[in-house]
Amino acid sequence: MSLFDKQSLLSELIDRTEIITSNTHSFLRLSEEELNFKAALQEWSIAEIYGHLNITNTTYIHSILKKIKTAPDVDHGGFQSGWLGDWMYEKLMPGPDGSIFKINSRKFFHASNNEPGAHQVLNQFLEHQNVIHDILHHSSTKDLRRIKIPFYFASILKFRLGDTLRFLVAHNERHLLQAHRMMEKIPMVQNG
Repeated sequence: MSLFDKQSLLSELIDRTEIITSNTHSFLRLSEEELNFKAALQEWSIAEIYGHLNITNTTYIHSILKKIKTAPDVDHGGFQSGWLGDWMYEKLMPGPDGSIFKINSRKFFHASNNEPGAHQVLNQFLEHQNVIHDILHHSSTKDLRRIKIPFYFASILKFRLGDTLRFLVAHNERHLLQAHRMMEKIPMVQNG
């Protein structure tokens, strides 16, 4: 179990969220065709990757906002993660070499390819990033340990708010890496 200074942790997550947002803007220059390109049938297109993130982010944002709006403000500045939260974070976070631990997503968290408006999918993600940014700021006055958020894979599991925020950002980072890898496979981008 890891021990964090709450403000330092939230500041780091805000910085990482801003990097995710900045990197996502690079995909907006791609065409709809490029955003929907799939190098192989089993791979997700960039639009599908961001569609998946929109589904999961919507789920988490709704759960988090519901809990923190009614939670009392607290003064203490520490956060200790749970062992399960640390384990999940380590599995979601890409390694320093870009390697990822393979996790299969449930079907209802999959987006369909060729959704109308792939650019709209990216813009929705950017809106979610703004909300996550606000949540991170607002969480500075909340107890990151006592507030429990249901885990999207199995709602019977509940994680501490601090752990949920950590792996929400890590989840976005792992799929940003996946989107960059898919962009490298797009023939028009390679030759353009």
